[in-house]
Amino acid sequence: KNDSPAQANRLADLLFAHLGRDIPFHVNLIPLNPVKERALDTSSRRSVERFTRILTERGVNATVRRTLGPDINASCGQLRHKSLSASKEDSAPS
Repeated sequence: KNDSPAQANRLADLLFAHLGRDIPFHVNLIPLNPVKERALDTSSRRSVERFTRILTERGVNATVRRTLGPDINASCGQLRHKSLSASKEDSAPS
């Protein structure tokens, strides 16, 4: 996970160090979609809100993108995993 307050502050520092304050930019935050075959956990809503608030307070424009389809395993990452798994099964020797 990379949703801690320290990481939010580090991201803001890096953005301003590389882009400065005169170049407009926007950060899209995309929560991880759970894939049951992966051991990665999605961030809690509270963590995402805290991360976003820190960026905003630091002057970074940020938007949390909504996720669609996780209830039917159709979110980004889930479909790719399903597609790759199906391809491996199709190409496996019988």
